[in-house]
Parts: sequence; structure tokens; C-alpha cells
Amino acid sequence: MESNSWAESLLSNKPLNEVIADGVSSAQAANGSNDPAADPAQGDAFTRKNQDLPQMHVGRGQRYGNLTWFPVFTDAPIKARDYVTVTEPGQVTVVEGSSPEVGFLEISNKGQMPVLLLEGTLLEGGWQHRALTRTVLIGANTNTALPVVCVEAGRWGGDHKQRIGVKTAPARVRKAIRGMRKNTDGTFLQSYADQSDVWHEVSNFATNTNKMRPTQSLVEMADEIAIDTAALKLEKPQPIFGQRGVLVAVAGSPLALEVFDHPDTLAERLESILDAYLPESLAKPYVACKSQLARDFVYRVETIGIEHTDVEERMRNRPDKYVAAEAVTSFGELLHISALNAQHELVSAL
Repeated sequence: MESNSWAESLLSNKPLNEVIADGVSSAQAANGSNDPAADPAQGDAFTRKNQDLPQMHVGRGQRYGNLTWFPVFTDAPIKARDYVTVTEPGQVTVVEGSSPEVGFLEISNKGQMPVLLLEGTLLEGGWQHRALTRTVLIGANTNTALPVVCVEAGRWGGDHKQRIGVKTAPARVRKAIRGMRKNTDGTFLQSYADQSDVWHEVSNFATNTNKMRPTQSLVEMADEIAIDTAALKLEKPQPIFGQRGVLVAVAGSPLALEVFDHPDTLAERLESILDAYLPESLAKPYVACKSQLARDFVYRVETIGIEHTDVEERMRNRPDKYVAAEAVTSFGELLHISALNAQHELVSAL
């Protein structure tokens, strides 16, 4: 939008959110963008829904394999962390229940600090490999149930213990973990984990990466892929000072956003976040994502906001055509938000 038009809009009776949306549309036109996922004004009139989301700022994009990743900064004050993501040996144990169930494991944190575990984290071993269905904060000196899905359809039996891995489920498995479904109006609803859909998406991932395994184990696929990607000798991604989030883009379009409350958490997780989306991107030619598209997707996440759900301390956005966001809070403080672009081919493709 030209400066005189911007000024005229501000002096008019047009609502401020519409003025801002007009500015985003004009910026897209100036940058040659025709991606409706980047434009919060197309078909919807948005106002900020919730102040739990900080204002987010997107830095310059960098290449990692066939990904483009953008550092994300927020205006929230940085407070000392009262949790850890990296634990000492023996501090946290995960085991099958006394009567093993597909959807639950038992976790014990013997440490003096809560432990933050992230949605999509792969848990290895047990009667079958699992993936965590949502980000959870496990309190100090706590025993509790851990919500999981199976990511290995062909095995039921074996060791009693599980190991918390560093690998994370890919985008479409994450979609199934969230029970994402398309409504008749084109928006996407997030519900509960769909085990059948998880198995279906693990199978799709195996086909897309040519990593079929006897038990359809996502963990074994990820281990084999890690060997392949190590051979690429990619430079280890380095977080920027103060960075608290990352926007990942594939094939020129925003795919996923992950933002944390503290720079140390982002630094500990950055490489594993990128590696989760790397394998399927390697099957496509590299297309750099325009910075404007990255900024507009983050703006849409921010503007839609998040709302409380029936699960304590879990928040999600209302149904939207493009954004599927989930967040976890602790005593009202935002710890982690993860948003998928529901229209990206690595999320919604059949």
C-alpha cells in the first residue's frame, strides 16, 4: 500500500484490522505473491483473538538441504526457565503400563525440575514405537500417563521400557496426531489423535521416502534416513542470538512454525525440528520461500490467536482454512506453540 493510501485509510472510518489486512494484501501484490495462505484478508475478517500469543518477528531465511528456515523472535519478556528438555541418565523413565495400551505409556520424572516433551517426539522400544500426541510438561517427582499413538503397525510385544528419542514425526503424521479434518466450509478442525490415520500417514511417508520397513516402523525409517542425510554433510543449523522460534518452508511455501518461551529451548530443538521436515523435501527441487510469505503466515497465526480446549493448559486456534495451531501453557505462561499450514502439500495431500 502506498503511503498516501495508508494515511487515507487510517483517517477513514474503516476498522483498523481491515486497514492492516489491506496492507498485507498490497505487500503481497508488490512481492508477486498469489498464495492465499499468506493473506488473512481473503474470505475472513480477523481480529486478535487472544493476548497469550506474543508479537512475532521473522528474520532472514536460510537454506538447509531443500528447506528454507526463518528465525522467529518475539516481544515476550525472557524469564528464567523453570523446566528442562535435556535430562540426566535415569532421571526420566517411560514404560508400558501394567496392562499395555496403544494410547498410553507411564512416565516417571525423578528430577527436581519439570521436563518439557514436545508433540510428535518419537518414543522408541516398548511393545511398539510411539509418538507423543501433544506437548506436555511433566512435573518434578511426578508419575503420570503419557498420551501417545503407535507409529509401528506390525509389532505388539517386546521390551517393557521405552526411550525418549530426539527424532520428531513428519508433518502429515503430525496432522493425523491432531485429528485434523476438513469441514464443509473449507476450514480445518483439530480433534483427537486418529490412530488409523497415523498408520496411513506413516505408510505414505514410507512410500514417499522409499523406506518401507517390515513392521512399518517410523523409528526405523527415521534411523535409516538419518544415515542418508548425514552423507549430505549439511552444515549444522545455528540459532541466532535471541531466537525463540523457527518457520520452516518447503517448495517455496510455509509449512510449519514452532515458537518457544526461551531461546535455550529453541537452540536445543532447532536441528531436530528441521530434520523432521527434511526427508520429504529432498524429493522436490529446492524453491526458496519469499520472506513476505513467511511473515504473512506468522501474521495469520498471530491474528487468529488461540483458545482454551477441554484439555487443561492446551490451547488451539479456531477452525481456519490455513492455520492449525496448538499451544501449551503453564500457569498462564505460553511455553510452546506449533502451527501447521493446513494447505501445504506435505500436510493435506492425499
